[in-house]
Amino acid sequence: MSLLEITGLSHSFGDNQLFYETDLVLNKGEHIGITGQNGTGKSTLIKICTEQIIPDQGRVVWYPGIKVGYLDQYASMDSGMTMKAFLKTAFEELYTLEKRMNELYDRAARGQEGALKAAAVCQEQLEHRDFLPDRFTD
Repeated sequence: MSLLEITGLSHSFGDNQLFYETDLVLNKGEHIGITGQNGTGKSTLIKICTEQIIPDQGRVVWYPGIKVGYLDQYASMDSGMTMKAFLKTAFEELYTLEKRMNELYDRAARGQEGALKAAAVCQEQLEHRDFLPDRFTD
């Protein structure tokens, strides 16, 4: 299943052609790294993929329901915040859901009716979104 499909992408700044009829497919489970010298279009590609820049030609299609985010190279964060804590903020909604699920499982263990079913619903939502809470372990 492709999460991202880029087809026929062309983009330039003035006389500087960054992309010409470029295609890219990113499938579920794959990872991508973008490297290159300054001015070769790395940030521009990210901005095109996040709809901050409209390309001259081509299309960028994300699989429905995909939430796209990135860490901007000029991002600022509180001086006391760890990188781990900063990255976790992107998934705050899922960590909150996980916390609720765990609280519901605790209630179910103490015999509270309905808590087990509600916890299972939370767990299904987390699994559906491929949430892996230990992605950012120390």
